[in-house]
Amino acid sequence: MCQRKINRSLFLAALIAVTITTSCKNNGGGDHLPPKVMQKVLLDISIAESYSTVVKDSTHKQGGKNIDSLTAFYKDIFAHHHITEEQFSESLDWYKSNPTELDSMYTALLPIATKWQSALPIAVPKGGPAINVRP
Repeated sequence: MCQRKINRSLFLAALIAVTITTSCKNNGGGDHLPPKVMQKVLLDISIAESYSTVVKDSTHKQGGKNIDSLTAFYKDIFAHHHITEEQFSESLDWYKSNPTELDSMYTALLPIATKWQSALPIAVPKGGPAINVRP
């Protein structure tokens, strides 16, 4: 049951990431992050999004997203990859306006996400999920 919930959360996070990339306003240019870097950032963001829906605290008992935690996760992810929020947003806009590149990037990302997902433990410990937000 817990594995199914984590799988569903990972799927929803990937869906959210795709939705964001296809619905953001296009600024039409500028530099962008290379595909390998963008893949790593998007994978970390997907994990953070999933994690924020799995972790339950006193204000998020139904598994809703914890926006405060997500904000901290995003800052940590950007710092870990040595990028700014602006660089990420500009890159997201660039990939959105270049769907072939975006599709190639997600095609390469899918096996990585699947491998990580298959490595998740079946049972979630009593103290919370056994997910490390950043490997």
